[in-house]
Amino acid sequence: MTNDPSTHRQAVQVTPVSIWFYRALRFFVASFIILYGFAKLNGSQFTILASELDKPMGQVSGFWLTWYYFGYSSVYGNLIGLVQVAGGVLLMFRKTVLLGSCLLLPIVANIILIDIFYRIAIDALVIALLMEFALIAILMFHKQELLEVFWSKQNRVFPDQPSTKSRVFGKYAVRALVIATPAVFTYWVANYNNRLPTPIDGAWEVVSAAPQNAATGDALADIFFERNRAFMCVFKRRDGSYEQHHFEVDTNKKTLTIWDQWLRKGNKIFDGTYELSSNELTLSGKFVKSTEETKLILRRRE
Repeated sequence: MTNDPSTHRQAVQVTPVSIWFYRALRFFVASFIILYGFAKLNGSQFTILASELDKPMGQVSGFWLTWYYFGYSSVYGNLIGLVQVAGGVLLMFRKTVLLGSCLLLPIVANIILIDIFYRIAIDALVIALLMEFALIAILMFHKQELLEVFWSKQNRVFPDQPSTKSRVFGKYAVRALVIATPAVFTYWVANYNNRLPTPIDGAWEVVSAAPQNAATGDALADIFFERNRAFMCVFKRRDGSYEQHHFEVDTNKKTLTIWDQWLRKGNKIFDGTYELSSNELTLSGKFVKSTEETKLILRRRE
């Protein structure tokens, strides 16, 4: 008599019905995931319409945003397709079904999340959910193997060292630091480094400019004082071009200064004051290329 766990695993009884069900699940998932994989490789997915490319990003639906993102790089889209085809092929062979299931489970889970949160077609979501449940069911047939790989046998290469209070405390302290340090750092980056809120933050449409010439801002269509990029000011010109600049305000004196290059500053391009009233912003000052006083009337964009 032996106590080898593999012996007990081999002794597990399976019925003809469970074998048929197991095979049906494998080939169901394989069929659909290979279909999706070749759809990407052959250009049936991740193609974008010219009419959608013409829309401002804020008006693009989640579906077309997703399609454009994944289709932006043909290499990346094809790699996704190859992985899906490979996973489906692995499911069709008894020796590789466990590997294929473990590979495809997170991939299909990600598809489900994209389908839900980016509002992809409901039929695609239903198929993805069925595939995910099928993969979970396949893995349930291999639960003993999974427990051994991911839990009971996974420390055999590096067995535990003798524990002391100081060793245990040190290990948990390192783990806590590994979690806390990036959490605190990224919070600081998001809320203090990337953001330095000012009263004029937002998107503003240029309603009028006086005097009317390109050197004094007449060519500007919109000005963006970015909330999520501290000190960034973006000019959108009437010809559709965009320019990134650096800006700073003094809220006490209500002064506004704009430099040529974001963060590096460079040459000063505007120096003046601002007046904020409800959804209207008035900028008064001088552009470097003009000797005249300039007055810009801006209206907050919805």
